Amino acid sequence: MEEFVGIETKYGIIKGRDGIYLDQIEYLNESELILSGAFNLIGEFVRYKIKFYGIIFMSALELDFDQRAAMESFVLVQESKKIKEFSKLDHSGKLKDNHQHYIFRTYDTVFEIVALGFEWQ
Repeated sequence: MEEFVGIETKYGIIKGRDGIYLDQIEYLNESELILSGAFNLIGEFVRYKIKFYGIIFMSALELDFDQRAAMESFVLVQESKKIKEFSKLDHSGKLKDNHQHYIFRTYDTVFEIVALGFEWQ
């Protein structure tokens, strides 16, 4: 069963619909993405820039259409159904053992990403 685990940032676990604001999306290439904006830390806005790399899946959905219950703003999906599904389809070895499933919920958009990892920039 999937479990959503909040990812710790240097500011703690970001929560709430207005926890993450998105200003810019930058596609570096087909497997790298940078999201930048600001964390809302109870009225104080702190800039962030996060790069996802080794992406094999990415989707963006308007927050109002996300049917999952409220959760932390940035989570790791453990026991991911999507990764299990991909492992059955992966006949060319593109899915690696260390791919992870992330959900990054901004004020308006929910990004769902399967990637090798991320780094703060």
